[in-house]
Amino acid sequence: MLGATADAIAAIGLDPQTAVGKNLGDLIGAEDALSLAETLAAVARDPSRPVPVSLRIATAASSEGTLSCLASPFLLPPATRAVLLREAGTAQQAADKRLQRLTHDLPVAFYESHETAAGVETLTFLSAKIFDLLGVPEDAPVDGWNALFANVDPGDLSELRSRRRDVRRRPYRIETTLRIHHPENGLLWVNLAAVPSVQPDGSIRWHGHFADVTEQMTAESRLSEAVRDLYTAHERMNRLADNSPGALFEYREDAEGNVTYPYFSARFPTLMGVRPEIIDADPAALLDHIHSEDLAEIIEKMAVSRDTLSLHMARFRVDHPKDGERWLRVNAMPFPQQDGSIVWYSNLLDVTADARREEDLRRAHQEAEEMRAENERQALHDGLTGLPNRRYYDRVLADRLSAAGTGGARDCILVRLDLDHFKNVNDTLGHEAGDAVLVRVAEVLRQTLRADDFMARIGGDEFSILMAPGLALDDARVLVADIQDKLAEPLIYGGRQCRFGASFGLASTNDLAAMGEDIQLFADAALYRAKDGGRNRQEIFTPELHREILHDRRLAVEIHEALDGDQFVPFFQPQVAADDGRLVGVETLLRWNHPTAGLLAPDAFMDVAEQLRVVADIDRLMMEKSRDALARWRKEGLVVPKISFNVSSGRMHDPDVVALASDMATGDTRVTFELLESILVEEESDAFKFHLDRLRAAGIDIEIDDFGSGHASIIAVMEIGPSALKIDKRIVLPVEEDLRARNLVRAIVEIAETLGIQTVAEGVETETQARILRGIGCGVLQGYLFARPLDERAFLTFALGRERQTA
Repeated sequence: MLGATADAIAAIGLDPQTAVGKNLGDLIGAEDALSLAETLAAVARDPSRPVPVSLRIATAASSEGTLSCLASPFLLPPATRAVLLREAGTAQQAADKRLQRLTHDLPVAFYESHETAAGVETLTFLSAKIFDLLGVPEDAPVDGWNALFANVDPGDLSELRSRRRDVRRRPYRIETTLRIHHPENGLLWVNLAAVPSVQPDGSIRWHGHFADVTEQMTAESRLSEAVRDLYTAHERMNRLADNSPGALFEYREDAEGNVTYPYFSARFPTLMGVRPEIIDADPAALLDHIHSEDLAEIIEKMAVSRDTLSLHMARFRVDHPKDGERWLRVNAMPFPQQDGSIVWYSNLLDVTADARREEDLRRAHQEAEEMRAENERQALHDGLTGLPNRRYYDRVLADRLSAAGTGGARDCILVRLDLDHFKNVNDTLGHEAGDAVLVRVAEVLRQTLRADDFMARIGGDEFSILMAPGLALDDARVLVADIQDKLAEPLIYGGRQCRFGASFGLASTNDLAAMGEDIQLFADAALYRAKDGGRNRQEIFTPELHREILHDRRLAVEIHEALDGDQFVPFFQPQVAADDGRLVGVETLLRWNHPTAGLLAPDAFMDVAEQLRVVADIDRLMMEKSRDALARWRKEGLVVPKISFNVSSGRMHDPDVVALASDMATGDTRVTFELLESILVEEESDAFKFHLDRLRAAGIDIEIDDFGSGHASIIAVMEIGPSALKIDKRIVLPVEEDLRARNLVRAIVEIAETLGIQTVAEGVETETQARILRGIGCGVLQGYLFARPLDERAFLTFALGRERQTA
């Protein structure tokens, strides 16, 4: 008898202390023994149905009773039979051998011991594996732990003994890791888990196991494979299972789809967050605890496992009533049964820590990816406007060029946009206002252009637009006009209106692959034409512009050659006193002594020189040569009272230019910088005035060139404080016939006299013009009437002759 309920034992009339382990053959008569053997044989042949059995039992009180029962075959796993026999205290040797066979291949070594109330401990069962695990011979004495723990680290052993003593005061599960100095395998780490069961007599029955956690994953895998072998294990096996980090369970699904859990260890309900009785009462309700987002996948994987009889592996979340969301992992191997059902032998582990760690890694990876994308976005976008930047634009244009050459769209329209008077906004209202203008432009582009059009800020106030393929040039011009109209709407910043416009250059082609990157040059050329033609307008690249570009390319090469070959030379045009014709000054004019084209004025090449950024080099060269010319003239007896140079506002603060001018300003020759009147309108910043003060401090005078051609205010002239106003030749030329021109010159002279400064009339070509200008009161005259621009030697001859005439 392997086991019986208390009612069954009482019915038979046996002693409850000795009933388990009794041989039933000793309790029945000889006449029933044969019948019982035949019945059991029949049951063994056909285990599909139970067979009723009626036996006469001789009880301990020498009385006789009849035992009626239903015999059903049930094949117990070796583990259960061994455990039951072990607990019954009968067939001890056979039970131990079976249990040894059961545990021989497991990755853990089990033990059972009994510790009396006096502290004397007897090892009642040891897995054979324990000797190899602890590194002791199999013939070591097993009357206690001393011999078995000979290789345990002394510190670990001391702590273990202390904890075992503490169990008597308050029983609790012991789990610790021991260092084993194995004689063959070196240092091993062995996990010991032991559960005390305090008996009514004060003794303690210990159930525990040792596990080599040096290869934790191997142990876990073997534990999963051992799930089926631990099926319906006895209380001892249940306790051993409950000591494991996971839960063991069986999941059964019959042919009709009904679900039951024939077995589950104590940790299974705990991990799932349900009470054990709920699992028994309503097995299907267990699915309600699985997270709704994971349930469909679990059901699908179970169906695949059922249909293919393959290992079911899944990770899912449960809504735990105490612990909240927990992650579990299940491994379940299906085995078909004779009745058509399928049983999955399964283990369940709490992998919340792993899942959260993976989630942290995933989140960290996502954040890193988002950061990378943001860095990439910032690297490809303008921080102020949010538009793509020059780098992004270059990439998109390269993609369009590549696509055009490999079967993609070949048509292309490129628009260049450049703001007009943007520098004036920055200088008068501040850079914050300039930023507001740029943001406004970006908003207008986003509002106006189509979703597939590409727009980018490629410079300070420069933008590029790549129209999406398929757009006609006329339609592109309509879009550009719409942008112009919207940019013309007032923009108020800080209570003041920001005045600005925009110029546009358009270049289009039906074969981008053939045109290549030249489309950018063509759009730039069209933009330049738009700005040169009055600004705030749009221009389209034409064949004429193409010819100009080719010309400018050749010219650019020749300009560099001219700098290397010293072909740029200063020419000098005299300025004479209106009253007596004496030489009062000279204006230095740039000329290019071209090897094939002859002498070229700046109008023929200065635009290209500005694009090449060599104007500063040319200016320095002209001033150096003019300084040397002044020195040579002095040696010839000519002292020029004043020498003037045309200087842009951007060159005023060039230290080389200022230094050269200061050198020339020593002695009897004054140096004057001629600034265009338009500068007075465009330059109103404190920085501009600061540079003017520095020039005066260096002994350099300022004259306003082409006065009357712009819109400079009298206040601006007063703030600049020039030494002279040079009247624009377009006003001077018609003074013979045009009364309005004479009156305008007279007004300018009166302004100059009021301010206490000189007037210089440019473009004087006839004696009549000179007489009229002299009569109006203009003090200095300059023009072809007196001399064309002359080279150094010719000017010396002219000037010396002039001195003799006026002496």
